[in-house]
Amino acid sequence: MEIDTKYVHLRIKDSILAGTYKKNVHITLDIAKEIVRTRISFTRGTKMPSLILSEGVISIDKAAREYFVTPESTEGLAASAIITHSPFSSFLGNLFLQLTRGSIPVKIFTNRIKAEKWLQQFIE
Repeated sequence: MEIDTKYVHLRIKDSILAGTYKKNVHITLDIAKEIVRTRISFTRGTKMPSLILSEGVISIDKAAREYFVTPESTEGLAASAIITHSPFSSFLGNLFLQLTRGSIPVKIFTNRIKAEKWLQQFIE
């Protein structure tokens, strides 16, 4: 099962939702809300872990970052693993996670296989 949108490609495989952001995406609060609505509709409310491949994201504004950790935006998610491709992105991601606690477990990875293995513990 998969869907392709203007901002992200969503795919469910082995009970894990994978979201791959499109290239050169600047995420604003309105875009963040649209992505969440699309995800919830796509998964039909089924709770599952998510793998986020963020290499296409250029920026996420402050309001969007704050929204992404709200209970509203994490509805239907058991946990999230975020894949980054640079040490600097990993550093910034981990710093953000320390400063803002969300309602689900979130972890930053540079290795997709390790991320998927970590997510398997959250499959219901």
